[in-house]
This record gives sequence, C-alpha cells and structure tokens, in this order.
Amino acid sequence: MLKFLAVFISFVFAVSSYSDSAKNISSIMLIGNSFFYYNNSLHNHLGDLYDADPDLDTPRRRSITINGSSLSWHDVESYLSNEEIGSFKIDSDTNTYEPYEKLDIDVVVMMDCSLCPINDERKDSFYKYVKKHSETIRSKGIEPILFMSWPYKNKPEMQEMLEKEFFKASKINNLRLIPAGQAFLYINKNFPNINLYTKDLRHPSKEGTYLAALMVFASLSNKSPIGNTFMMDLDPEVAEILQKVAWMTHEDFQKRIMDFGL
Repeated sequence: MLKFLAVFISFVFAVSSYSDSAKNISSIMLIGNSFFYYNNSLHNHLGDLYDADPDLDTPRRRSITINGSSLSWHDVESYLSNEEIGSFKIDSDTNTYEPYEKLDIDVVVMMDCSLCPINDERKDSFYKYVKKHSETIRSKGIEPILFMSWPYKNKPEMQEMLEKEFFKASKINNLRLIPAGQAFLYINKNFPNINLYTKDLRHPSKEGTYLAALMVFASLSNKSPIGNTFMMDLDPEVAEILQKVAWMTHEDFQKRIMDFGL
C-alpha cells in the first residue's frame, strides 16, 4: 500500500507496544502550530469523533499552538506544571464558568514545523527538542507521542525524507508515532480529486484537518473510524474515503511494526 518499507526497515526502533493505544485515555494535550489549529482546530474535531463513537468516552483535550512555530518555541515544562492551564471551561450554551475537577494529562501529541525535521539548518533542533520534550513529558508520568506531518501538495518527495527522520527520532526516544503524512500521501496519489490543502499547498483544507483528526483518533483509540457519523460537514462519500484510508494507514503501520518485531 504505502511505499515506505525500505526506509522503515532501515530504522528498526523499539516503540511502546501499540496495543497500549487501546487504553482508556481521559485527557490529551496537543502541542504544535497552525497545522493543528486550522479549520477550528484539530482537537475540536477529534472530540467530535469520540463523541460520535458510542463505545468510547470523550477525552478532555487541550491544544497549545503557536503559528509558524517549531518545537523549540514551546516551553513544555510550563504547560505541564502550570495548574491554571486546562483548569476550567466556559459552557457556550449556558455562558457559565465550569472548573475541571481532574487536570491530569495522559498523553501529549507533539509536532514540529513542517520542514524542521528535514531542513539542514533545523534538523538538529528537531532531534534536540523531541528528546528534551519527551524527557520532560515522561518526568510527569505522561506519554509523549510524535505526530508525523505531511508533505506539501507540490512536494510529494518530502514524505520519504520526513519518514526517515521521524522513524529515527522515534527509535532514539522510544516514541509512538502517528503516521498522518502517510495517509496524506496515499490520498494525494490515489484520490487526486480530494484536495487536502489550502491555496498555499501546505496547510490543511477541511478535508486535510479531518484526515489528520482521523489519524489521531485511530492511533489513540486503536479503533476504526469507518462508519463514524461525525463527518465535519464534508461530502459523505469523501468522508468515508478518508475514514477508510486513515484506518488502512493505521493498520498497515501497526502490521509492519509487528512483522519486523519493532
């Protein structure tokens, strides 16, 4: 399905057991940039996917993004030690303040800038801050997870380079990886009528944000999104294709991990 086998084998890494992804996650923090916050933010649509699944509880979600940022811009220690972050919400229906009783975070999903892992001037920083932030997150008893971003629409060759660096970073830091970029590349090649990008050919369209949310959902819940009734107001046929590709990508990724004893 996805032509990353040679690169994948080259970077055999000891990741956390992917069966652990089926555990009940009650709270998620996403740390990143505009790739996360476009289209009213990925974390909102992730919550809608959970809401629409009768077998799953919807986790609390906190998204911390800085436009144009790399991981080096984020003070992750402060995000996890500041007790005010995520301590309350405003109910939009009743316009009331509601404090959260639980503030624990189960997983932190982080991404770097879209070029940082493969840019010669930023690559060292990518490795430095994946390591630094992973250690900080684990020191709080939380699991760090790395989000693999996608190639630009007009630069499909980026995907092989991104995979090489993301797999290597995962190996070094023993991280689970969300292979969103692989799902994007598959759609770009096999369903060119589905446009995952805005006019700048980098940021996600609604379809792109939906696919990215599906990949996070599948990776964290280890549950198929196929048939999920939340479709982000997309054409139902398009939403169904994206659901199927997200699950196919997730299953293929896990199968390759098991086949090679990773």
